[in-house]
Amino acid sequence: MLDITQYPELIVKQKVEVLEAFTGFETQNRYAIETPEGENLLYAFEESGFLGRQFLRKNRPLTIHILDNDGQEVFSASRGFFFYFSNLQVIDGSGRPLGSLRRRFSLFSRQFTLEDPNGQPIGAVRGPLFRPNTFFIEDQGMEVARVTKQWSGLLKEAVTDADTFRVSFNTPTRDQDFTHLILATAFAIDLGFFEGGGGISLG
Repeated sequence: MLDITQYPELIVKQKVEVLEAFTGFETQNRYAIETPEGENLLYAFEESGFLGRQFLRKNRPLTIHILDNDGQEVFSASRGFFFYFSNLQVIDGSGRPLGSLRRRFSLFSRQFTLEDPNGQPIGAVRGPLFRPNTFFIEDQGMEVARVTKQWSGLLKEAVTDADTFRVSFNTPTRDQDFTHLILATAFAIDLGFFEGGGGISLG
């Protein structure tokens, strides 16, 4: 299985869906996970219901499957329907729980807690309101990673909600399970804050 802990940066690119761009119908999201040099490492796709995508939008239940280039599932991230406090559960390809990402209430920033499989906090995600494209992942007050939305170009930004994110790691050595949780955070940020033109309800 591919060990992504060896990469200091990952690029998460959402694939442009032509049907969605021209009709407005929400389609199931697809992503490529690459190195900054463009080497494809993983890909991901959403599994969700048509009615949920059209009517529940960002609050819909879904599962994101992350696969390697051989088609083997590396991990997946799932959530149920929610109003505000979503809880994204992450498991590896064998079904072993890795942890979760839980939304927290905050008036002046967008905050989540990273939890281990027992529900114990192991990190925090903080998105300052005045830096809407940047999210900091912290462990005991120290920044260990950062997720940043990249500019996709004027035409792409105007007609689609296909986003690109840079996931940067600040620690030379890190646990693979924690790395998978951070990568899952990038999907949650896209679904919650940038899908369909933005917003501030967590995906």
